[in-house]
Formats: sequence, structure tokens, C-alpha cells
Amino acid sequence: MEMNLVKQELDMQQEKKLFKDKGYIILKNFFDKEYINNLKTQAEEIFKIQFKKFNYSGSFKENIIRLFNEQNSTFINCGKIIQSGLLELYKLPLEDKLINKIKQLGIKFPNMCTRPVLFFNHPQLAKSKVYYKTPKHQDWTSMESSLNSVVVWVPLVNVNVNNGTLEIYPKSHKKGPLPFNIEGGFASVEYEGEIIQPELEIGDIVIFSTLLVHASGEILDDSIRWSCHYRYTDMLETDYIDRGFPNPYIYKPLIQK
Repeated sequence: MEMNLVKQELDMQQEKKLFKDKGYIILKNFFDKEYINNLKTQAEEIFKIQFKKFNYSGSFKENIIRLFNEQNSTFINCGKIIQSGLLELYKLPLEDKLINKIKQLGIKFPNMCTRPVLFFNHPQLAKSKVYYKTPKHQDWTSMESSLNSVVVWVPLVNVNVNNGTLEIYPKSHKKGPLPFNIEGGFASVEYEGEIIQPELEIGDIVIFSTLLVHASGEILDDSIRWSCHYRYTDMLETDYIDRGFPNPYIYKPLIQK
């Protein structure tokens, strides 16, 4: 038992060191696959209620693309209701296992600094490319959270180069906040360096610094890329305290024209 505890402590220290150096860590099989599949299933059920209303009879992908094209306001409302209150989406970021891991990486007083987000990306579910393939950016810019704040990226499907897995730029977080240009609502940055695109399976997660430069890859296999994103700030980080806990996010309803 004592040897196991020593090994666990060494593993945690190694993870923390790797995270500090690379700006990210990949944790394999962190969540049970059934747990993650249920989250995705419940999100799909929101759309399926409307598919039934409109008598759509195709595959899920065919139906959601049809809903996007024929009933766009309903499509948007489905997405909004998922983001604002899908129980499974809000349960995951509060799991003790995840919170403990974030604390082990140095977040002393974790607090969610934005709402959970669930993405279902496909070229035919977006009116602009930036909405399914985000450009290179740093999440920190949009929320000005603690300098040690982190993002937890959870794939709800197996992801790889073919369906646009994350594009990660290791060690880019060491550059600090970079100059940016607003592109389709994203603060895109210019950055050149090593790039990796990890293959991830359902149950795997990526935790990365909000200062890490990253992007989403091209969807080449015509599938929908499902993922969840959670952001945590550290309420005890000195710089964040000195800046008065800035929170630039503004949530307001869409106005249909």
C-alpha cells in the first residue's frame, strides 16, 4: 500500500512537471466511456424531439443538417438549451475526480470562469468556417482569468486528424498573452512552432493552459465532431486578485433579424 502511494505521488509530480513544461497533458481513460456516451446521447435527444416534430426520418447527421437549413431558429434554440442547462453537461465539471486533478496541477482554489460549452461541429452546421474550425488562439484572451487557469477538453467521439482533433502548439503558453486579431468572434493569434494533433478516444481528456495556442483541425471525414469544454480559474492566484477578478464575458440573447 505504501509503495502504491509513493508511486501515485511520483506520477502526480511527473504530470505537474510535464504540464508546466508543455502547457498540456493528455489523460487516457480518465472517464468511463459509458458516462461520456450518455452525455452525448442526452444532447442528441434535445434535437431528436424537434426531428420528431418535423417528421424527419433520416440519420442523425442528415436530420440535424436539415434542421439547420430548414428551421435555423429551432436549431439555434436546441443548441442554446443544451448550453444553458443540459444536466449531464453541468455534472461532469463538478466530478471530484476532475477537480482533484486540477488541484494537483496547481489550481489552489478552482472556480469555473465561464459556462460549460458543448460543440457539435461540421462544415454544414456553420455559416462561416470559423464556427467549425477555430483559428489559432489562446482562451485566456477572452476571459482574462488567472495566469494558471486551465481548459479541460473532453471529446465525446473518438477524434483524430480526419475529424479535426485539436491542433496543439506545445510550450506556446510560455509566451504569455499574445497580440491578437478578432476573426469571427475569435481572438486569433500569429504563432509558428511545433504542432501536434493527438488521437483521443472516448473517455480521454486534455487539460491545457488557457495561454496555450491551439486550434481545431479540418473535418475531412464528413463526421460531426462532438466535444465539451470547461474552463477553471484560480481564485488565489496573486495577479488575478490584483486585477480585481476581471470577467469580460457577456451573455445575452441572440436577436433574430
